[in-house]
Amino acid sequence: MSLPRPGAARSLAATLLMAVMALLIQQVPAHAGPAPVPTTAMTRCTHDFDPDQATTLHLSGGRGTTFPRDSIVHPGDVIRIVPHERDEVSTSGWWWQPADGSNWVTPAGLDPRQSAGAGYPAPGLNKYSLIARLAGFQPFEVLRKPGCRMAGSAGTLDLRINDAQDWDNFGAWNVDIQLYREPLQDGGFEQQSTSAVRRPWNTEGPDTKVILNDVGQANHGSKSALLSSAGPRVWNALTQAIPVRPHTDYKITGFFRTSDNVNTAFFGVRLPGTWPPVERHFGPAPAYCPPLDPACYSQVTVSFNSGDHTTVTAFAGFWGVGRPATLQIDDIRVLSS
Repeated sequence: MSLPRPGAARSLAATLLMAVMALLIQQVPAHAGPAPVPTTAMTRCTHDFDPDQATTLHLSGGRGTTFPRDSIVHPGDVIRIVPHERDEVSTSGWWWQPADGSNWVTPAGLDPRQSAGAGYPAPGLNKYSLIARLAGFQPFEVLRKPGCRMAGSAGTLDLRINDAQDWDNFGAWNVDIQLYREPLQDGGFEQQSTSAVRRPWNTEGPDTKVILNDVGQANHGSKSALLSSAGPRVWNALTQAIPVRPHTDYKITGFFRTSDNVNTAFFGVRLPGTWPPVERHFGPAPAYCPPLDPACYSQVTVSFNSGDHTTVTAFAGFWGVGRPATLQIDDIRVLSS
């Protein structure tokens, strides 16, 4: 419990009233419910549909904390950061409290603004403001850049006061966090660093699977995955376990092209304990490519509901056809309601 400011002209009743009003005003924004149709993490965030994870972080004295604590933020995940704007932190110890209350700051920081110098967590940003570091971004003032932000690389969100010496601070800021997950990772294979297929993807079957680094062969970007069969009628595939919310509608979509002799390709998801998979049988693909786009792909989409499950397995593969054959894969994505 914070000590009252010496000399501050606020009665206890007024302080309590302001606290109650702030609590009522600063609640986590009401959500519109799940998205009516499966869509991207960014669209779900900007339209305030239900997040995959929501919490309120308590920054005692504005001191740093990270989110999430039991996992990481993945590329493509989207975060909204909503500080309780009327919360206050004292930037000096209880033993020294200016009568004008100038040492108390909200997440906006000093007013008027004053750039932090060397030795502060974020030099150049406003002193004593709430700052954030998110994978793929430079530190930023949360209240100067509100809204939905997409992570550019794997990591965590770090929140703290822009204070060179926060050990003597007291009071607290509360910050609401909503996280919208991009369920499937590296669907375009752009994060694969070698020609060998690596995490988060797994492989099934005995034949060759490689990552091609050739913009002329990719549907988008510069990389794609190529599955080759020497001829035996065996199964070869790429798979990825993906997190899902129970009883939620999803769509998985991807772009494919096969050799002309493949009519045994399958794409979809496996639900634990359920057979057959939710899948679409296709091939050859595409049925036609325009003369100006001889390397075109065919898009395949499968709708599914997660049921009781929190994890499902996405897959794309084909059965050998008795002679050499190939399946090329790019831009797989899972959309969530």
